This record gives sequence, structure tokens and C-alpha cells, in this order.
Amino acid sequence: MSVLRATLLLVLGLTACSAQSRLTGSDGGPSPSDALVFDLPPIADGGPAGYALMFDGVKDYATAADGGFVPVGAPMTIEVWTNWALAAGTQDFLTLRTDLSSGIEVGLHNGTLGAWRVYVDRLVVQAPTTPDDAAWHHVAYTFDGTTHMLYLDGTMVDSEMVAADDRTPTSVWLGTMDGSSNLFKGQMDEVRVWTVARTGAQVATDMHHSPPGMQPGLVAYWTFDDAINGGRSVDFSGTGNDVTLGDGVADYMPSRVSSLAPVGN
Repeated sequence: MSVLRATLLLVLGLTACSAQSRLTGSDGGPSPSDALVFDLPPIADGGPAGYALMFDGVKDYATAADGGFVPVGAPMTIEVWTNWALAAGTQDFLTLRTDLSSGIEVGLHNGTLGAWRVYVDRLVVQAPTTPDDAAWHHVAYTFDGTTHMLYLDGTMVDSEMVAADDRTPTSVWLGTMDGSSNLFKGQMDEVRVWTVARTGAQVATDMHHSPPGMQPGLVAYWTFDDAINGGRSVDFSGTGNDVTLGDGVADYMPSRVSSLAPVGN
């Protein structure tokens, strides 16, 4: 997604909140002018994105705030566009956890695409085959309170009924589990965290789109297109869960690179 559109999303989202009172009719309902704030032009599928984060697999990682996140045993969805370099060991795309006692990790578990529990390192869903083509892929993990589901490029590749943890994450990590282990090598773009279980149809339909402003249940949305912010990246969900690259240490910061993730801009 372009820098211009990312900025537009944030501005329109904030405007929608601040202007709600003056955009209501006399009966308290929405006025006809609401569409001017909440509706955006259609987004074309398959357009090139702006920037992605490039992780070196050695020391690069990022962290984020967790305002509005729900317990990992509650309905949730994690989405990410990524390409990766398969290697021995485990690589995390995104980790939501409370210490080492609760949480979920999404990434490559000993070379297998999947999602697994932080506690006891147990896979809950996994792809039957993991692409090794250096291409961009969309990965989504959902949990509806009963069933864990894994989607690859909009198609469900696994579903399992496994007990989930139930503690709200207190830390969010990108490209690692804790800043030093499970370090990711590859690129990452368009990361979204929801407090609702997105359906398969929603995942498939929306993976090529940018969410049009604030959306119910969207608590984190990172495009990484705001390169002007240097060591930080804005959360365009409006929740304020901004990303800090490498804990502010230049040597640990993933770099911003031009993204070829097929997301409409």
C-alpha cells in the first residue's frame, strides 16, 4: 500500500471518530454525509505494496504495544503477507505471549508453516506442505473459541480442535519469540491482528485489500509504509499499537525495502 493511502486511512479513521457527533442527524442516527467520512474508493486487487520489513535471521526483530488485545483463548485472527527463506530451526512471523506461560506463535516451526503454543511449544495447526519458492504468500491463523484454522493464500490448509491458552498477551514480537530466539529471515508486510475470528471467505476476499479505515475488531494493522518514522511504524488500526524496530537499537532494526506483496493500493 502506498504511503499516501496509508496516511489517508489514518486521517479518515481519526476524523471519523472526532466528527461522529456533528455527522449525526437530529434523531441521533447517521446523516447522509457519513459516507464522505467512512467510505473510500474501491481498492484494486494485486497492486504493488509500498514497503515491507526485511529481517536478517540473525539479530533483527521488532516489538509492538498490545492495547485492545484479547486473551489468546478468545476469538482472534492473525494475518501477514510474507516470503521466507526455509532453514533449520524455528522462525516466528508474529508472537503474542504472556511470559513463556501463555500465547500463540505463527511462523515456521522447524520448517513447517503453522501456529503453535508458546507454552510447551506445541503445534495447534500446520500446513501439509510448506512452499519453498521465495514467493510472497498470505498466511492467516484464526481461532473461533473452539477450532484453530490455518489459511495459506486464502485457502484453509488445516483445522484442529485443541485446547487454547486464556491469558491476555502482554508482549507482541515481530520476527522473533523474545528478541533473541526463533529469529525470522525474510520479508513481512501487511500484518493485521483482529479480536474476531475472520471467516474463510473474509480472509480470501480481503487479503488483497487494505482495510478501509477503522474496522470492528481490528486492533493492530501495520503496513510499514511510513518510512519517515525511521525506527517506528504506525498502527493504522487506530488503536495505537505502534511498532518499535529493534528496541530502538539501529543494529537490531529490520530494514524497510520495496514490497512486492500483492495488496491493492
